[in-house]
Amino acid sequence: MASGDHVIGDWEIATIDISRIPEGIRVAAEGEVLILDIADRAAFEEEAASVNGKPKRSTRPRKSAKAEASRAPKAKSARAATATKPVVEKPAKVKGESRIDLVLAWAKEHVGSSLPDWVFTRGGLICVLALIVFCVIFAEVVSTLLLIAGVIALLTGGVTMLDSVIARRILRHRVTPIQVVIGGGSVFVAGLLVGVVA
Repeated sequence: MASGDHVIGDWEIATIDISRIPEGIRVAAEGEVLILDIADRAAFEEEAASVNGKPKRSTRPRKSAKAEASRAPKAKSARAATATKPVVEKPAKVKGESRIDLVLAWAKEHVGSSLPDWVFTRGGLICVLALIVFCVIFAEVVSTLLLIAGVIALLTGGVTMLDSVIARRILRHRVTPIQVVIGGGSVFVAGLLVGVVA
């Protein structure tokens, strides 16, 4: 069965079930259902009866299935073929949902796997903003603490890289020594940047 160049389906004639319904003509085959909406039904039925070689009747004309599909308008057949697909609607905007909630939901969707869920709430956003304000006001203290933490992490990573027994006791297979070194270096650089900005 085809409509122009668009192939709708390939079924045996014996498996096709055609019937008239108020919405148009229903064509069913192997679980697939097409509803053909034809503007001039009388002319269509006369043409289908003449192609079939039998007089027009109200029963299901099984042998005229290909003729019906080829004579149906292209736009209508394409619309009918997609009519059986479920329509996915976008969720409606929840009343009271603000732009902040939408941004938090977007951030959770993109980076939520690497951070805990509470970070993507309004409370988490307030904590992050408070931390930034604290870093701006007390930049020297924050810089010093970051430098100390970075040096300790670098030393721990260096020692655990040398001895696997110490690595198992200190790190307990939660992180690798390389990750500790990279994290410590990042904290140290952050401390330097905060100190330079201050």
